[in-house]
Amino acid sequence: MQEESPINFELCVVCKTSRMLCGRRSCPLIQQWSQKYSIEQPRIEHLDDSFTPPAFFVGWSGYPKINAGPMLTVERLGADLIDNANSWENKTQEDIVQMRISLLRTRSKIDVKRPLDSDIIQKSQEILLGKKSVDVEVQLEKKIIPRISLDERMAPYGPIAPIKKFDITENQTPINAIEKAYYDTDLVAADAVNILGKEKIDVHTITRVFSAGMLGRKDNRKLVPTRWSIAAVDDIISKQNAEMTKKFQELGEIRIFTNNFFGNRFVIMLLPDVWSYEMIEVWFQGAFMNPSNINIGVGDYEWYDGRSEYASNVTGAYYAARLGVSEYLIKIQRQAQVIVLREISDEYRFPLGVWVIRVGVRGAMKKKPITVDTIDQAFELLPNYFQYPVKYWKNKSKMYDYNKKQTKLDNFLS
Repeated sequence: MQEESPINFELCVVCKTSRMLCGRRSCPLIQQWSQKYSIEQPRIEHLDDSFTPPAFFVGWSGYPKINAGPMLTVERLGADLIDNANSWENKTQEDIVQMRISLLRTRSKIDVKRPLDSDIIQKSQEILLGKKSVDVEVQLEKKIIPRISLDERMAPYGPIAPIKKFDITENQTPINAIEKAYYDTDLVAADAVNILGKEKIDVHTITRVFSAGMLGRKDNRKLVPTRWSIAAVDDIISKQNAEMTKKFQELGEIRIFTNNFFGNRFVIMLLPDVWSYEMIEVWFQGAFMNPSNINIGVGDYEWYDGRSEYASNVTGAYYAARLGVSEYLIKIQRQAQVIVLREISDEYRFPLGVWVIRVGVRGAMKKKPITVDTIDQAFELLPNYFQYPVKYWKNKSKMYDYNKKQTKLDNFLS
C-alpha cells in the first residue's frame, strides 16, 4: 500500500479542516485533535424521549445528494443556549465543546433540489418557523454513530443518528417575520435574508432557515450545506450593511478597537475614507490550524465596489468580521476604511466555528476606541496587543500601502 505524501501544513490555515486541500479524505488535524484531547462523548442508546432545540444540519459530502435532518438532544437544552453563540461568550472552550457534542445530527439522504419530497424536511421546516424547543418522536434507521464533528466554520456537533421517521408531538409557535418570508415564494433568498436581518432576527436563526431551503422563490428553493450557509448569510447581510454605510459621511478620525477572545487577538482600525475592507490573520505555530514550525499569515480585501469572488484565503472569518464592523458603522452612521487584524495564539485549542470571529469583533466594537492621528501611529500600537512584528502587518496590508502611496485631494491642495 502506497504511503500518503507528507502534509503541507501551510495549506491548513487556508483549508481550515473543510476543503481537504491536502488531498486526503479526512482532515489529519481533526484526527490529531481527537487523539490529543479527551472529551467524553454522550452515550445514547435510543431516542424514545427526544427533543429538538430547534436546529438543523445539512452536510456537504456527495452534493447534490446529501445527508440532512433536524438536530436532537435528549437533554432539555433550548436553542437560546445550545444553538446560539451569542450566549457562549462567558463559557470556556471546553464547556462549549462538551455542550455541543450532546447535540445529535439526524441523517437522511436528501436531494438538495427536491427537499420537500422528504417528509422529514417538511416537518423540519415546520419546526424551524419558530424558536421554541419542541418534543419529537424519532424512529432510528440504524444505531447511533458515535462520531463528533469539529470544523473551523461550524460550531461542534455530536453523534450521528440515522433516522427513518420522526413526528412532532407539540405545536411550534412561528416567528412572524420568518413565517412571512417562508410563505412569500416570490421573494428572492438574498432579499429575504436582508429583511430578516432588519427585523432583528439573529444570524444563527437566519442561517438555519436559509440552510433548510425555506427562503427564496418557489422553484429555486433548495437545501444549502450548513458550512456554506453560515458564510452566505454573513456575506449577504454585511454586504447590504456596507452599501448602507456608503450613504453616510466619512469618519473624521482614526479609531482603534481591540479584543481578545479564546486566544484570538483582534485589532480593528477605522480610517477616514470611503468604504473599503481588509482582513489579515496570522496563525501562530501551535494554534489548532497551524501544526507547522512557522507562523503563517493570510489576507483578503475589497475596495469600494466590493468583491466578486469568494475570500478564499481568510474564508468564512472574512464575512463574520465584516458583519461585526459594518453593524458598528451603521450604528454611528459613518463610513470608513476598515482593517481587521487577527492573531491566533496557541490558546485557541479547538475549532469552534466562525462565530468566534463574529462575537470577538462585536465585542471589540463595544469597547471605547483609541484615537490616533496617522496610520503609522495606529500600526505602531500593535506591539501592545500582538506578538507578530509590525513590519509583517505593514507589508501584508493592502490598505496600509494604499494610504502611504495615495495622495488625497485635501492633502494635495494644502
